[in-house]
Amino acid sequence: MELRHLKYFTVIAEELHFRRAAEKLNISQPPLSQQLKQLENELQVKLFYRTNRSVELTEAGSVLLEKAYNIFNYLDDACEETRGVHRGEIGELTLGYSGSAVFDLIPTIIHSCNQLFPNLTLDLKQLTTSEQIKALEERKIQVGVLVPPLENPNLVTQTIREEKLVVCLPNNHPLAQGRAQIDARELATENFIMPPRQAGHGYYEAIKNIFKDAGFTPTIVQTAKEQHTMVSLVAAGIGIVIVPEYTQFIKLENVVYLPFNKTYPKITAMAWHKENRRPVVNRFISVVQEFVIPKF
Repeated sequence: MELRHLKYFTVIAEELHFRRAAEKLNISQPPLSQQLKQLENELQVKLFYRTNRSVELTEAGSVLLEKAYNIFNYLDDACEETRGVHRGEIGELTLGYSGSAVFDLIPTIIHSCNQLFPNLTLDLKQLTTSEQIKALEERKIQVGVLVPPLENPNLVTQTIREEKLVVCLPNNHPLAQGRAQIDARELATENFIMPPRQAGHGYYEAIKNIFKDAGFTPTIVQTAKEQHTMVSLVAAGIGIVIVPEYTQFIKLENVVYLPFNKTYPKITAMAWHKENRRPVVNRFISVVQEFVIPKF
């Protein structure tokens, strides 16, 4: 049995007239009758009651017609899904992210993808930059949102945004009283909470550049990977921390955020493996480039 047999059968069943069915199929009537006979022989059933004046479906023919419609609908769906996968509009992508991207950048990316391509599923994994680099190499994630530079020749990066670094202090700290800005040199005697360098040297070095610019070596009393953890440690009075400005989405009653009187930038980029061949990854990258990056 071939699909054309089912196609010919459904048209005959819809027309209940062999000449009209043949015209609709753009073939002559004898080959159409022959194709139907082949189908009946294959199934070993009679599909139509035929007289000189009428054509009527048998009970078996009615069942086959319903099933044939299901087959063609399923085939149409399969073809459309195949095209969608080819275009990168259908599929699953594992996205790594870290740091302050969780507060605004990741929600914007998810919203854009859901609006444009609702059949593109994002599986989110919160990982440090170093963990994302390893996961990209091992193809455990397909795209990462992280802090460059990566120093990995197998990975391609594109900047998404640049944000300022700010300082997070306890609200009862003397430097937090009535201040709109802070000079980094005023922090020379403070105890600092820092991200571990092995979590991602781009963010770590961005903070170290502030200390270098201010001319002092910091006293580091605690390390922590996650923004929430670092801010909570500030609230507990352990020390102060320098964080990206979007970390201010973390609202705790007994902490304040102050900008520096100079601009100290932190870059966020997306990264993917240069040997990527998956259409869904290319589609995701294009969405971020066209609809997300311009917003930041």
